[in-house]
Amino acid sequence: MSVPLFHITSESREPLDSFSEFWGEWMLLSPVTVVLAFVLGAYLFGLYRLNSRAAGADAAPISGWRITMTLLGFGALTFSLVGPPDALAEDLFFLHMIQHLLLTLVAAPLLLAASPVAAYLWSLPVGVRHTVAESVSQRGKTGWLMRKLTFPKVAIIVYILTMYIWHLPTIYEAAIHNEPLHYFEHLMFLTVGVMFWWPVVGPAPMRTPLSYPQRLLYLMLAFTPSAALGALLTLVGTVAYSHYETTPLHWGLEAQEDQNIGGLIMWVPGGFILLGAATILFFKWYEAEFKKSRYKPKVRAEP
Repeated sequence: MSVPLFHITSESREPLDSFSEFWGEWMLLSPVTVVLAFVLGAYLFGLYRLNSRAAGADAAPISGWRITMTLLGFGALTFSLVGPPDALAEDLFFLHMIQHLLLTLVAAPLLLAASPVAAYLWSLPVGVRHTVAESVSQRGKTGWLMRKLTFPKVAIIVYILTMYIWHLPTIYEAAIHNEPLHYFEHLMFLTVGVMFWWPVVGPAPMRTPLSYPQRLLYLMLAFTPSAALGALLTLVGTVAYSHYETTPLHWGLEAQEDQNIGGLIMWVPGGFILLGAATILFFKWYEAEFKKSRYKPKVRAEP
């Protein structure tokens, strides 16, 4: 596995011939790696403290599946931000699309499903923990702001606008050529992904205000514009981003072919993730309705 000491530009990179070479392209010596390691370390420290306290108080610790969801979410973040998709995103459009998909549609819902807020609170000193917990509560200022940002109408509009604006050719290529702007783009995709999925997953400390039918409608409303953008990038007959016309031809992919694959990735796998989430919600809705009908008290008819 190659671990470059610095960012290799498109001009200095040799084209990749085999797919096995792809897995050796990592950018581990990066500020992003330090941030990811710190955030994961804080979670593991808080998890240890919280589970130790739960064991002493004979309470339920954080479950294994929630820990698994957290680690899978961090795995998606790591692969996206310092793995081969990041190392080659400047060269290939479809890998940049994989990055965006991992940030918004994979890492964000996995981390929310893990509901990691409690573990992060317990990673803080006692005084700070109580202050932060009060702030993110229903009555706190941070909690108020989070409710506004994750309000379904706001979250879905911001999600769609973010997706379209960052794919405008001028803005997209500006991010490719400006590393701080590129970092900001990734941070925004992850943040907006969290905003978008919060009304669907509804972890603590803010439960979703949407019922199961409303959550299904919410996902369907997001599906159409994202699929439309992917279809546009796939079916348009011209290269939207001229930058990729001058990058190395990895695996012999021309710019137009690269763009078509990237559009398909946004269109098909991205759509399947949204439809898969909708399917899970449908069965959870069915299960909830079944339980309500099963335990509904029967009314005796008057004689």
